[in-house]
Amino acid sequence: MAKGDLHAIIRLNKLEIDELRRQLGVLLREEATLVARDRALDAALDRESRLANAHPEAAYTLGAFLAAHRQRKEALAGELEDVRTRIAEMRETLGELFRRRKTYELAQEARDLRAAQDLARKDQAVLDEIGLTMHRRRRIEDGEDQVGGNR
Repeated sequence: MAKGDLHAIIRLNKLEIDELRRQLGVLLREEATLVARDRALDAALDRESRLANAHPEAAYTLGAFLAAHRQRKEALAGELEDVRTRIAEMRETLGELFRRRKTYELAQEARDLRAAQDLARKDQAVLDEIGLTMHRRRRIEDGEDQVGGNR
């Protein structure tokens, strides 16, 4: 790695971002699963309520169903809150990694630009030296550089 080269750090940062994105995808799928389970619980409650309304003898079990439903909803709400908290933290971490990568990329661009300018300056100095040398040789060949000659 050349002195002042940030390409390796940028690559490492990209790998970190990719890994966090994969983990975020897992969490988002987990959140979707929990939301689907929540909807399924609501649908089950709706079915049980309609069944209890349609058949009075089924109303006897509705109280136990409601208690179990409430417990499941509370547990699911806790899981969903936990997953959403982890998603928010991971998104914050991803945002920080993206900001850091942008900083590295801008610093590397500035270094690359300086290196290109330095190289161009050195190349121009070499070309200038070649031009001066050729000019001196031509003057010598034309006899202009003799002592007492016109300049």
